[in-house]
Amino acid sequence: MALSNIEKHYNKHPEDKRLLRRHGIVEFETTMHHLHRYLQSDHYILDIGAGTGRYTSALMAEGYKVKAVELVRRNIEVFLKREPTADVVQGDARNMPFLPTGLADITLLLGPLYHLIGDEEKVKALAEAKRVTKPGGLIFVAYLMNEYSILSYCFDEERIGDLMAKGAVDKDYHIQTQEGELYDYVRIEDINRFNEKAGLERVTIFSPDGAADYMRTRLNQMGDKTFARFIEYQKCISERQDLIGAGSHVVDVVRC
Repeated sequence: MALSNIEKHYNKHPEDKRLLRRHGIVEFETTMHHLHRYLQSDHYILDIGAGTGRYTSALMAEGYKVKAVELVRRNIEVFLKREPTADVVQGDARNMPFLPTGLADITLLLGPLYHLIGDEEKVKALAEAKRVTKPGGLIFVAYLMNEYSILSYCFDEERIGDLMAKGAVDKDYHIQTQEGELYDYVRIEDINRFNEKAGLERVTIFSPDGAADYMRTRLNQMGDKTFARFIEYQKCISERQDLIGAGSHVVDVVRC
C-alpha cells in the first residue's frame, strides 16, 4: 500500500524529537499546564493523533488511564518501543468505529487538524472527537496558525509575491491550502466557524508556544534558568487575547 503524504512526512521528520527541542518543550509544558487545570484523578483520557506518545507517556506516568490513537505506523513503533505497556491503536481521527461513544472524560486532538484540509474534513474530526467524549467532557484541539506561516515562510523566504500570484495566499493574506498539501493554516475566526458547525462550546483558548518558534536559535542559546523563566512566562501569557494567534499553534479547549 502506498504511503500517504502524512506518513512520508513523519517517516522523514520524527515527531519524538520535535517536542524534546527547546521550542517543543515550551509547547509541551504549556499544554500540560492547562491540561492539569481540568484533569481529575479518575479521568479517562483519549489521545487522538498521539504521534510517538509524548503526552500519553507523561499522563501514564502520572497514573492516568490513557488510550492512544495514531495514524502513522512508524510513530506507533517508536511509541511502543519506549512505552511497551501503552494502549495504542492505529486509526484515523475522522472515523474511529473501534471506540465506543462517550468513552473519554478528556480527549486530546493535538495534531490531526494540522493535516486535514478544509472545513469539512476538520469538522469530521471534531464531530468524531465529540462522539467519543462524554457529554460535558473537554476536547483539547490544536491548530496551526496562519500568521506564523505567512511571516516565517512567505515573507522570510521571500515567497509571498509568487504565492499570491498563484492564489495560494489571498488578498487578505490568508493561506488557501490546496487538497493534497500537508498542512492547513487557520485564523481564530476559522476556528470559531469549525466549533459552530460541530456544536462545540469554547472553555478557553491558549497559545502553547507564543514566540518560541520565532526564537528557536535564541532559546537554544539561553541559560537554563532563563529558559525555565521563559516557560513560566509563556504559561502566564498564553491566554492573552492580544497574543492568541500570533504563535505557530493555538489549543482550543471546547466542551461537548
